[in-house]
Amino acid sequence: MKLPSRVTICEVGTRDGFQIEPDFIPTDLKVEVVNGLAEAGLPLIEVTSFVHPKVVPALRDAEAVMARIARRPGTVYAALVPNDTGAVRAVDAGVDEIHTVVSASESHNLANVNMTIAESLDRLHAVMRVAERAGVRVVAGISTAFGCPFEGAVPVSQVERIVARLADMGARGIGLADTTGVANPLQVTRVLEHLAPKFPTLEWGLHTHDTRAMAIPNVLAAMAHGVTHFDASIGGLGGCPFAPGASGNVCTEDLVHCLHAMEVETGIDLDRLLAVSRRVEGIVGRALPGQVVKAGPYTRRYPVPDGIAHRLPATAE
Repeated sequence: MKLPSRVTICEVGTRDGFQIEPDFIPTDLKVEVVNGLAEAGLPLIEVTSFVHPKVVPALRDAEAVMARIARRPGTVYAALVPNDTGAVRAVDAGVDEIHTVVSASESHNLANVNMTIAESLDRLHAVMRVAERAGVRVVAGISTAFGCPFEGAVPVSQVERIVARLADMGARGIGLADTTGVANPLQVTRVLEHLAPKFPTLEWGLHTHDTRAMAIPNVLAAMAHGVTHFDASIGGLGGCPFAPGASGNVCTEDLVHCLHAMEVETGIDLDRLLAVSRRVEGIVGRALPGQVVKAGPYTRRYPVPDGIAHRLPATAE
């Protein structure tokens, strides 16, 4: 396999995951998780979202969270914003990076943000101007880039048009999102083969959901085509309101474990990350989809059963 020597993982659990939890997670606990993720070596954390509190009440404490976190040198603290009002709030709160999102399908964009794609792009243009004046980097996400829960297949030409608009506005990076977990590795390969050569200066990323257990295979396909930035969520938190029963984003610790097993560096301490995952399970009050936190890393060893230990060759360990 053609793999990079190092990748960057953006932790989105405290935003994408916490925003859909049924019970409000207290600010102090959010801060604790963000700090724990940073101490584990996460290079990029999407801490929260600056949206109207009536729209996403779970993140109504965005400013307070940003004010209380302990800034770790080497970690970039980002936030998702929907419009220029949110961008101003994010800049005032001291974010290092702004993330935005628009859907590749009209129906999903209307359902998600109550705007057409054209209206969303106009709003995002205003976001870019706020970020530009503040000197803050912008990474733009494209939801339903591999398929829509309402319309089905999304033509790659439609995705290309949106990428072109975002690049013209000043986006430095583009994150392709498999919002409801419909993508497969061959599709990821074909989309990247189509888009990447047309926009060689963009930094490409992938946001995967594990709805159909395809998230890590899709990450591997993207890595083989030069993508080195991936979103992930601690414990596999998250989901999508338009995919009932769906699991969340690709699990951060499972992805890190996979990458380390293949000798791809992340800069993340897996043991510390697993400790954060266990803490998050306690905070949300249920078991999460992550597997490595249950089974342990592949290096884990078990005692040899008593009944066969005496039969092992002397050279066996």
